[in-house]
Amino acid sequence: MHATGSDSDNLRTTPSGRLLGAFAASLLALAGSAAPALAEPASLDMPNGATRTPLNKSGWSTLTPSPDTRFVFVSSSEGNDLNSGRSPAHAVRSFERAKELMRNDSADWMLLRKGDTWNEAIGVWRISGRSTDEPVVIASYGEHGSRPVIICRNATGIAAPYGEDVSNVAIVGLKFVADRDPGSSHRGIRWLSVGEGLLVEDCHVEGFFNNISIEGIGVGFENARIRRNIVIDAWSTDGHAQGIFANDVTSLLIEENVIDRNGWSADIPGADATTFKQNVYLQVGVTGVEFLGNITSRSSAAGLQARSGGIIEDNLVYANSMGIRFGYRTLDWPQEGATGAIRRNAVLGGPLARDTSEMFGIWTERSRNLQVYNNLIAFATPGTVSTGISLGGGAENVWFRYNTVYEWSNDGVGQALKFTVDTVGQEAGTVTVADNRWYMPGSNVVMNVRTLGMIAFWNNDFIGLNPDAQAFRMDGDAGRLNEWIETPNVTRDEAEPVEMVEAGRDLGDYARTLGFTDEAAFLSAARQMSKDNWDDRLTGAAASEWIREGYEVRP
Repeated sequence: MHATGSDSDNLRTTPSGRLLGAFAASLLALAGSAAPALAEPASLDMPNGATRTPLNKSGWSTLTPSPDTRFVFVSSSEGNDLNSGRSPAHAVRSFERAKELMRNDSADWMLLRKGDTWNEAIGVWRISGRSTDEPVVIASYGEHGSRPVIICRNATGIAAPYGEDVSNVAIVGLKFVADRDPGSSHRGIRWLSVGEGLLVEDCHVEGFFNNISIEGIGVGFENARIRRNIVIDAWSTDGHAQGIFANDVTSLLIEENVIDRNGWSADIPGADATTFKQNVYLQVGVTGVEFLGNITSRSSAAGLQARSGGIIEDNLVYANSMGIRFGYRTLDWPQEGATGAIRRNAVLGGPLARDTSEMFGIWTERSRNLQVYNNLIAFATPGTVSTGISLGGGAENVWFRYNTVYEWSNDGVGQALKFTVDTVGQEAGTVTVADNRWYMPGSNVVMNVRTLGMIAFWNNDFIGLNPDAQAFRMDGDAGRLNEWIETPNVTRDEAEPVEMVEAGRDLGDYARTLGFTDEAAFLSAARQMSKDNWDDRLTGAAASEWIREGYEVRP
């Protein structure tokens, strides 16, 4: 079983003097025998995720008016602020008048006419819903297929005021477009509230400093859901622009969004890509995170930075210099650690937004109770020194299993795995690397591991490796495969050929199965989706699954 305690009875010393935990020692005892089934890691013990709204058969949130719901209709083309606003025929025109007609702590709905365009922001929003099941709703009406468009001239699209309790709000099916000057820092949707309950679904948010920001201002905001939105093209000339930014939030769901090309703009002078601008940036203290089925692509730097961890599953992570960054050095280790799971993601190289000397697939830091399972990391961008999986800064009960790192090197430079762990939990053997496939032909370094004796390696396959290459860095010393295998805590690692279903699949291949010419055409189509034309084939989960299937080993 996996050792997690600090009892000295669970430790023993190998002939080389390295100290191994009970789990690693059990692997040594099994060397030469039939491969057993490894014990799964202990419970993740995750904070509760966001409270889910019931979904219909098509996967959209079901919002139902209450018997006393007041509907307020708003139309820029047909409305008049002298109207009652109580029917489409008597719609008001301005958002300010519509807000005056909405009731606080109610289940009222403010409905914008589809196909209309406003050259004004919704602005400050102080109206709360009655409960999680009876939110106030800002949505749309009409037969026209396109979302209502809100053009924000040097203004934030909608904002809950700083430190106020604004709770139980659903923002659904709207398009926020920034019209801003360089140097401005306006947001698309900004929630600076200490309340609970926010749903943002089927919205298109484009071109702001931060497209979506949720910040609990020290006290914290609870239960936010960001689902099936198009979050694109955030940029800044001053400061650090983000696609989605969150701080002081508990229970955050980010699901099936298209999050593309945030942090920079090739068309605006000075809006350059830097390492500080991300597609998704979740600060330390954002807990109960679920990041599921998203496309996160072409960021200035990270596709996702989840500093306190979370559940990261079924995403397509494409053309980011840092694919998934999990944990952070400012966590107060060992009292604090990033907890969760990184599973079934496809992390792929592609054209980067900036020149950079380094590229990371999955980067974990100060992690505890973490599963990194069934991920594909493939095709590092040319010109980078690339690391497939990185672990640093401290780890306890961390498992890397069933992952494939495929051609994550350039001109012989790159590494499948790099561990620079300072402390590993309470005892040795609390990090396990098992049943992974490393396909790194020609790479001068495949494994680069410091504190090697603290980690248990089991049944990993080095495909296409030249056995004479000194491709292993073991506590700073270079070695060949046979020297790696002879290390006491390495068990049943080997360099055996395997037959995969269709190794080499990438996003371009998937795009062509759908009739698109290349990756860019696929992403362009995904950026155009809405509730009216949603296509599950253009989601992160569908793309990730198809691409990863190509790297499964044939029976």
